[in-house]
Amino acid sequence: MTAKRVLIVKLSSLGDLIHALPTIHCLKVGLPASITWVVNAAYAPLLRHAEDVDEVIPFDRERPLRGMWGVVSELRRREFDLVIDLTGLFKSALISRLARGRLCLGPSYAREFSWLFYQQQIGSSDLDRHAVERYLDVVRAFKLEERDRAFPLTFPSSPLPVDGSQPVVVLVPSARWPTKLWPARSFADLADRLRRDRVRVVAVGGELPSPEDPLGGVEGVVDLRGRTSLAELGAVLEHADLIIANDTGPMHLAAALGRRVITLMGPTDHRRTGPYGTGHRVLSTFPPCSPCFSKVCRNPAGQICLRDLRPAEVYTAATQMLRERSADTGQRPEMRAPSDPVPSTLDPSSPS
Repeated sequence: MTAKRVLIVKLSSLGDLIHALPTIHCLKVGLPASITWVVNAAYAPLLRHAEDVDEVIPFDRERPLRGMWGVVSELRRREFDLVIDLTGLFKSALISRLARGRLCLGPSYAREFSWLFYQQQIGSSDLDRHAVERYLDVVRAFKLEERDRAFPLTFPSSPLPVDGSQPVVVLVPSARWPTKLWPARSFADLADRLRRDRVRVVAVGGELPSPEDPLGGVEGVVDLRGRTSLAELGAVLEHADLIIANDTGPMHLAAALGRRVITLMGPTDHRRTGPYGTGHRVLSTFPPCSPCFSKVCRNPAGQICLRDLRPAEVYTAATQMLRERSADTGQRPEMRAPSDPVPSTLDPSSPS
């Protein structure tokens, strides 16, 4: 059977790209398909490690007009049977239409008049589903088999030597929205507690930390923030026993790699963008104003969803999950009993 030539337009962000991988896998196998993917240039290196993607075409968002011209020129050298816009915004829809594929599809929840560029919209407009499930509407539209939710990614060896003598916990204290940030001092407190338990603590993130960052002052923390490529980040996460993160891209990458994750969430909804899969925990104080989906906190009491989430509580959840992993793998990391036990604020409806 000749593979259909499929163009995927999904420009960003890191988490969204990860969430689309099961859909790509189903198209790859079910049609079958040769997959070309247009993505923001910053994320192109990651997709080159996605086993189901045959070709990556980077879009230069820093120079949008030149970037648009370059991408469209590149696409028109090819012929596509099917063009699928998974972003649903004006820019992605325009790229999709200008590619001149035989059929151009977009999501039912498209915005910014992007539906004007599609020949057909697919899927449900219900946004109260996880992003992975929303993207899979494409697979359902073609009546393809919904296979296991596969995230086929292959990374090189980890830049961090791991000998198995200590459990490895990776912290991700960064996020794109200010309202998604658990306080830096809370991350530092948590790191100190874990280090005293002889846990190897690694910090990752896209930007170098400031000199005043309290996490950088915790003795023994391996600070790789701003020092890894996306491929190296993936390799570090792949060898972690546990990841503790804000609602941010590396958290979704960790979950896709089958790592256990504790996510600290406030303004966003774990049903839509929480860690996908089983064995994860979502922690928050879950105030009535959450989720607000806002980059600016408007609660008169301040950002209580994350500010009032105590390091002791996250530490307790972390030690429990490390012990569970130890029991699963037969390893026995040296750890003392959890201190400062507190009532859990784990949402009973969150993935676990």
